[in-house]
Amino acid sequence: MKSHRCATVVLASVVSLGLAVDLFANGGPFVVKYPQGDPAAKGVLARLESDLRPGQITDLRVLKEDLTIRFGADREMLGEGGKALPPLVRVSAAYTIENPADREVTVDFGFPILRGIYISPFSMMPRPEVDVTINDRYLQSQIISNSMIYGLIRQQARELIEKSIAADAKLAGLVAACKPAPVQKVGKGGVLPDAAAAIAPAREALAKYAGDTLKWKERDVALLVEYATIHLGARSGLHAFDSGARMWGWGAGGDPAGYRLIAENLGPLAAIGEQKATQFLAQVASCFDAKAAATYESIFSAWGGDVRERSVDLNTGKLRPRELTVDKDALGKPDWRTAGSDPTVYARVDYLDPNAKITDSEKASCQSILKNLPVVFTFAPMNLLYYQANFPARSTQVLTVSYTQYAFIDTGEPASYQIAYVIHPASMWKDFGPINLKVAAPPGVMVKASVALGAPQDEAPKAAAVKPAVIYPATLSDKTGELLVGVDRQAWDKATAPPAKPGK
Repeated sequence: MKSHRCATVVLASVVSLGLAVDLFANGGPFVVKYPQGDPAAKGVLARLESDLRPGQITDLRVLKEDLTIRFGADREMLGEGGKALPPLVRVSAAYTIENPADREVTVDFGFPILRGIYISPFSMMPRPEVDVTINDRYLQSQIISNSMIYGLIRQQARELIEKSIAADAKLAGLVAACKPAPVQKVGKGGVLPDAAAAIAPAREALAKYAGDTLKWKERDVALLVEYATIHLGARSGLHAFDSGARMWGWGAGGDPAGYRLIAENLGPLAAIGEQKATQFLAQVASCFDAKAAATYESIFSAWGGDVRERSVDLNTGKLRPRELTVDKDALGKPDWRTAGSDPTVYARVDYLDPNAKITDSEKASCQSILKNLPVVFTFAPMNLLYYQANFPARSTQVLTVSYTQYAFIDTGEPASYQIAYVIHPASMWKDFGPINLKVAAPPGVMVKASVALGAPQDEAPKAAAVKPAVIYPATLSDKTGELLVGVDRQAWDKATAPPAKPGK
């Protein structure tokens, strides 16, 4: 503890911020089982399947990838009182792709972007800063947001739960009996019935059946009872990604139907946040059919995300668990960048919104859900960039994906700002050449990466940005895991601080 308001958190461990509901460990850090059992399965650019997982590509060749990571200052926001902000990082991945076949190949591509995408608050038409081109020709792309992925999982889980309940007549009757009666208006001086007390016997009967007959674990029994009790609203008909309908994206061509999933299947669960609500429904679904329950974890790991949130140590260059000093008073503040908090923390705490417009019974259900959910080492937010590209027969084209995002903070000594980039897998492509990396940072700012960087070079004037930069090159032959790049926080803040006003 650094003070009564701050706690240093190692994010590979269970996190407790002293909130109202206790956390329960699930046995500590665990190993991800990657697709096809291959730990090299780390997707960045891959075929996007209907279940939002990456698919194999055998008919195209990536001759090389030119990857540039440029640490730049936020050009529009200086922070409150001129306070330094994390770097605004521009990532550009240019893939030289060959189609050796005598036929045209069309691919629906997916590209995961971890930790969010920058949206300028001062743009005339705010949109995520993402660009996709092929041979410098613009391609329409759509963003399947982190919230849409959560919404899809909730929808699929709820469909499975309801289908499974309907298949067991006894269970269906017990579940139906647990729904509170609609609140009726009463006259002046009237007293509303205690809805919770009225359904208490039904809840006990359901719990007994789930435990004694279905042989569920005690915590799963409790979650099922709350699922039966709480009203989640109507289900939509959306249950899978439809690339042909283009109904998912942020941008031109997107169908608003895809956005319905963000708010659906939440109801009072919105008080515990979409991440915990999604975990709740997926957990109940997995009790009926472990294989059929689509979870955020499985989608994330299929693309190559690592359950252990890590950083590169600026002293050694080795990977270690990420550390974060969290200001508990900053949780819930709108600008987490200057408040010293981080959105990924919300996934690791049992947070119940004290201002949520829910009844006492619904609040009790939310508290029970938080108490009985296993702790999951939830991942950094992930967006999937979707686009379609055509490759004529016997052609070679350069497909480039560029995006902007804020670096995340690591408070381990020395403190740093870092960026995570998921590396391509050999398992997702039949042929994938070298990855040529360039990291650009201001002069005087120490840079460290999870791969060995070459000697720094001054950026050529013709390619120089607004401010001078130093280039650190590297060639990546290993296509497993995530690439982590960090810059020294103290040096960065000093190098990018706004000039002092006259007389100061």
